[in-house]
Amino acid sequence: MKIAAYAVAAFAVFLVALNYGLEKYNQSKQWQEIKKSAEAFQKAEQELYQKMMADTYGGKTPQETLELFIAAVEKGDYELASKYFVAEKQEEWNKNFGVIKNIKEYISDTKEIRDNLSNGRFSEQKDRFILEKPIYTKFILYPSDVWKISEI
Repeated sequence: MKIAAYAVAAFAVFLVALNYGLEKYNQSKQWQEIKKSAEAFQKAEQELYQKMMADTYGGKTPQETLELFIAAVEKGDYELASKYFVAEKQEEWNKNFGVIKNIKEYISDTKEIRDNLSNGRFSEQKDRFILEKPIYTKFILYPSDVWKISEI
């Protein structure tokens, strides 16, 4: 009877140890996955930063960027105009110019934004500029020290 009791106790200890070991193994795997994800995120962040540093399209002020943007649209150079947007929106805007039906009206609206920039405000860190009316418009200061259009 004692042998059976020792066997059951030993088996219970074995199951507890096995369970503990499996938990630690799973935790280790999860930690490795988290670490891989963090490294991938950090790499993507570094690549984006490098891309932003290399991007020199834009002005030294939000106003200058908007003027450059308007000039490119007026010339019909939509590829250049799209480069005044933040990197992640450039392709989208290059395509958008192909579907704008009344480009003269669009230019007029954009000039209305330009004429109202004095009503905009800088963020506390001076790296964002927002104009809420007549059309919500947001500019972002890139690490390359140029202002990019984030939203119109």
